[in-house]
Amino acid sequence: MSEVLKMPKYPCSFCKKNEATQFCDFVIGYAWTSAKDEKGRMIGGYHETCDNEICKDCATTMHGGFDFCPSCNKLRGMIEKQHDKRGGRMMKDIVFGRYEG
Repeated sequence: MSEVLKMPKYPCSFCKKNEATQFCDFVIGYAWTSAKDEKGRMIGGYHETCDNEICKDCATTMHGGFDFCPSCNKLRGMIEKQHDKRGGRMMKDIVFGRYEG
């Protein structure tokens, strides 16, 4: 007798076989709104995330509990490898209280 496989209600966008349990948290954009929250406070800036539906097996969990899909995790790796980070004095002056901007 053959076994009947049950398809997940929300299949993972990548493996297609496991149930998607979370969304990708990779930031893909920033925006600003003048809307107010339920207490009347200005919402202001917010970020937009990838939101690919992913399962626990396909997710890569980063420090701080952020989960990235395989596509965004690959992009993060390329950014870390190729990012041209250039040191400057301004951040050091801010940290040590010498900034006069």
